[in-house]
Parts: sequence; structure tokens; C-alpha cells
Amino acid sequence: MRNVIQVVREALLTNFRELDNWFDKEPGLLDFKPDRDQWSIREVLEHITLTNYFLLLIINKSTRRALDRKRNGHTVVVPADYQEKFGQIDVISSKSFGWVRPEHMEPTGLKDMQEVKALLKQQYAQCMYNLSLLKNGEGVLVFTNMSVNHLGKLDIYQYIYFLTKHIERHIRQMKRLEKEYEESAVLI
Repeated sequence: MRNVIQVVREALLTNFRELDNWFDKEPGLLDFKPDRDQWSIREVLEHITLTNYFLLLIINKSTRRALDRKRNGHTVVVPADYQEKFGQIDVISSKSFGWVRPEHMEPTGLKDMQEVKALLKQQYAQCMYNLSLLKNGEGVLVFTNMSVNHLGKLDIYQYIYFLTKHIERHIRQMKRLEKEYEESAVLI
């Protein structure tokens, strides 16, 4: 179980560190939109905070339930096919499936970038705190349904891992936007 927790912790560290770098980019890049119906990097970053907020509601509640179950004598048992679910979650970071996000996760583009950056730091800290509370495998004591890409029931570690893969998906999107921005600057 410790290796799972370490993989999730490293994914959090890597992805949130990468997000932090985007705040140092020039304003023209942050606001660049190749098409009207596409998001700017500013909007992508805001969307990530919105999605994290809703995922963390579930993660925080599940963490409390898992700790209660552990206190009440439930035993941590890792299913034989446990690692397979992580492979299914990995697909989330790719662009290979359609994803219709709920309206409440749509960015406005009006949030101050410092506020977005502060939210991301807070969300990172919350994820790490939850992992620290679940250091002995308690995260497998609670499963919650994840409808995205028909993933089904995820435990808390898998839910946090899903959060990191969602971030990776959007890091790739921001890198594509950066490349388009650079290409459009060459043409001018």
C-alpha cells in the first residue's frame, strides 16, 4: 500500500508544481484563445480549481468515513485487481475520450490569477493532508462511484489519483495552447 500512496503523492507533487509554473507566463499567453469556443490558459487554470473543489468535497468526506471505519475495527484488504484500476484512471490524462463537464465546472475567465494560484496551493495541501491521514491503507475502506469514462467505484487513493490525471490532461491542453500561441506570434 505504501507504494500506492507514494505514487499518488508524487503525482500530486509533480502536477501541482507544473501548474505553479504557468502563473509565471506572460499575460498575452495566459489570455490567448485560438478560437472563441476554446479556453485560454487562464480559464483552464480556473477550471482545474473548480473541478478540484468538487473532487475534494468527495475526497474529504470519504477520508472522514474511512477513518471512522478504521476506528470501528474495519480491516484494510486490498483487492487482487487493485492496480488495474490505476491503469484505467491513467486514460483520463489523455485526449482519447470525450468528456462533457458539468456546467458548474465551466470557468468564467474573470477570476484573479493570484486567487486561482492560492486556491491550487490550498487544494494541494488538502490532498497531501488527506494522504497523511490515510497513511496505513485506510483509503481502501471507502469506495465512491466515478462516472467519468465509466470508471465505477474508486477508493480514496484512486480518487486523488484521478484528480492528478485530470490536471495532467489540462497541462497537455495548456502546452498545446502555448505552442499555438508561439506559432501565431511567428506568423505576425
